[in-house]
Amino acid sequence: MVSHVSFVYNDPDILGQTVFIKRGEHQGKLGLVKRVIDDEEYQVSGGDFGENMVSFKRKEFIVYRYRKIKMRPERHRW
Repeated sequence: MVSHVSFVYNDPDILGQTVFIKRGEHQGKLGLVKRVIDDEEYQVSGGDFGENMVSFKRKEFIVYRYRKIKMRPERHRW
């Protein structure tokens, strides 16, 4: 049985990457990193969060390496 690693724990460039929330109220949800507040805090939107923008500490999520969330064009409003 071959194991495929899907998550990267120390990816320094995570803006626009899909993340999996591993802790807290939103545990188990996927979203996209939309803004970098500082080295330890990021704003996530899209995916399971829809239009909502939610802030997370870096220790609360892991970066999903292989799959970007697909969104319809009308949902991209930046």
